[in-house]
Amino acid sequence: GSLVEDYYTGYKLHCEGWRSVFCSPKRAAFCGDAPKSLIDVVSQQKRWAIGLLEVSLSKYCPITYGVKSMGLLMGLGYCQYAFWAFWSIPLIIYGFLPQLSLLYGVSIFPKAYDSWFWLYIVLFLGAYTQDLLDFVLEGGTSRGWWNDQRMSMVRGFTSFFFGFIEFTLKTLNLSTHGFNLTSKTNDDAEQIKRYEQEIFDFGPSSSMFLPMTIAAVVNLLAFVRGLYGLFVWGERLVLELMLVSFAVVNCLPIYEAMVLRKDDGKLPKNICFFAGIFTFVLTVSGYFVLK
Repeated sequence: GSLVEDYYTGYKLHCEGWRSVFCSPKRAAFCGDAPKSLIDVVSQQKRWAIGLLEVSLSKYCPITYGVKSMGLLMGLGYCQYAFWAFWSIPLIIYGFLPQLSLLYGVSIFPKAYDSWFWLYIVLFLGAYTQDLLDFVLEGGTSRGWWNDQRMSMVRGFTSFFFGFIEFTLKTLNLSTHGFNLTSKTNDDAEQIKRYEQEIFDFGPSSSMFLPMTIAAVVNLLAFVRGLYGLFVWGERLVLELMLVSFAVVNCLPIYEAMVLRKDDGKLPKNICFFAGIFTFVLTVSGYFVLK
């Protein structure tokens, strides 16, 4: 069996020559149900990330088998999903390395007077503008797009990261994973209300929330340090500060869940506590590496 039976079935049918047609009637053909709490969402997508890696690193890999059977474009289209878990690597690097460099005043990006500086700006703005236009032109809203790209970062630090680790451990015969069903029914009126209001529900404590909480705290520290360095010492680490500012804005729901919220959807205290400890260890380690 496969943890991503829908992906695998469609993929094999396309490889065997079947063709599909996109059908999007004005009236929905059927309605589905989705998880209401964040832990259920990331657990479900962690399972998908593991299943996709199982397909992508088998003899049916989309890069080889898929491209040969369907052609280059279709094969690459399936690759975009097949290698989901690997997105955690650049996200984690960009979530910590520029921040630590900013904390210690070390430049890793081109300075504002460097011609390469504008290439970074154009690529960043161009990529996000195109993504926003694609989202809106297909009937979405700007708020929906913002939540969608925010969730892509959450998945990178939770589902993709832990899915990659779990798949690696299983491949090395160091661990095995079971099949955990995702809860899609809920009688908790308060949780349903938060879901309808588009408020993050961090729900029960989970180790999967730890990396993104650490990243949120590190980014906030780097943001404060970057502003201080800019206005007091005249440092010109502009790209690092822009990246950190963007991350801080994305992490606002996490800060709110750590400090301000009193409902059951707030971040558990033990996650906040361990995030503080790991942040301290990470920043001290960064001193010896970057200084």
